[in-house]
Amino acid sequence: MAYLVFGAITYLFFNMTAWFPRSVWLAGWLLTLALVGGLRLWAKLWRATVWAEAKIWGKPEKRTVRNVLVIGGAGYIGSVLVRKLLNRGYDVTVLDALVYGDESIRDLYGRPHFELIHGDLRDIEAVVRALQYADAVVHLGALVGDPACTLDEKLTLEINLAATRMIAEAARGFGVQRFIFASTCSVYGASDQILDERSALNPVSLYARTKVGSERALLALNDNHFAPIILRFGTAYGLSPRPCFDLVINVLAAQAVCDKTITIFGGDQWRPFIHVDDAAEAILKCLEAPLHAVKGQIFNVGSDEQNYQIAQLSDLIKELVPDVEVVHKGEDIDRRNYRVSFAKIRKHLGFTPRHTVPEGVLEIKAAIEDGRIRDYRDVRYSNYKTLCEEDNIHLIRQTHMSPLYAGEWTMEGRGKGKEDGSGGSEETK
Repeated sequence: MAYLVFGAITYLFFNMTAWFPRSVWLAGWLLTLALVGGLRLWAKLWRATVWAEAKIWGKPEKRTVRNVLVIGGAGYIGSVLVRKLLNRGYDVTVLDALVYGDESIRDLYGRPHFELIHGDLRDIEAVVRALQYADAVVHLGALVGDPACTLDEKLTLEINLAATRMIAEAARGFGVQRFIFASTCSVYGASDQILDERSALNPVSLYARTKVGSERALLALNDNHFAPIILRFGTAYGLSPRPCFDLVINVLAAQAVCDKTITIFGGDQWRPFIHVDDAAEAILKCLEAPLHAVKGQIFNVGSDEQNYQIAQLSDLIKELVPDVEVVHKGEDIDRRNYRVSFAKIRKHLGFTPRHTVPEGVLEIKAAIEDGRIRDYRDVRYSNYKTLCEEDNIHLIRQTHMSPLYAGEWTMEGRGKGKEDGSGGSEETK
């Protein structure tokens, strides 16, 4: 505009063309435009750099969590958590391969503050894209359950173990501090004691061993700028937007309603349980707690009152669902047996589950009776059955990890440390 005004004045009142040809005016204008544009671009890049540095190195307690990346957000717990986050005003990004379909989150498409990135958690490009604006990460993505994990050990190690380390390192590089990892009380394996977060670990399945390895990998990254939080969930139960019927309470309740028969193997083994809604609430507690209260910590998630023997579950279900026959068979080949203390999460975070096992059983009963669950045996309700389908397992096997991580982890290799609940971290000890 300045060039136009100045050119108009000189044209009307002064004969400047003899001194400055038009090509000079044009070249001067182009150079000025490039200089101004370049300075504006530089200023924008500088602001972005300063913002990123402030995000990474700013005071931890001053950081506000607004954008949450939920890896596995279309899953059993994730689909419940995502809705809770949106209802509380968070911006939510979901990274999910949608191996089990998208029915659990389909109604969220187009909702403000929600974004789905359809991608595999082993794909570094998808992870980087999902992390662009994240203030916190909730990592729920995994092959879940012993049967599903035993289908392909190499695949399980890639998804449950190697990818966890890759995602954590990427998150730390983006300046993300809170990294909440979904582990399991199965890491305790078999014990006659009441176990807390300091108890020795005794994983007896591949699934549990990958969780132990992931815990150690994350706690090794714990520093002033990265805060991993480990949540060891009890066995989940209850209804979710993504129903799941390879969980013991859910499947026993469904069998009772549909088949009028429950089959129990063994029965004296102990398990801790937690409703899926309460599991999501525990994650919210960790997102919203002061960072110093959760940083580098391990929490068992559940309640002491929901430690049950499997035989007790069958008796409880028989009371709630009339005319059910309980069939007891031989010993269970599953060697897991553990009772867990949940005093730490109750004391440090004030977390107490709101739901009970009877409520969960009645939820399943009502969903089947009113037609929301038409056939609990449907393949889509089972991790194991879904992965047994050749098309699905082939689809997962097509994705390959970065050479920096693929093949790096074995259960006897990197990350090996003491078999205790601290994962080798002095702070949690």
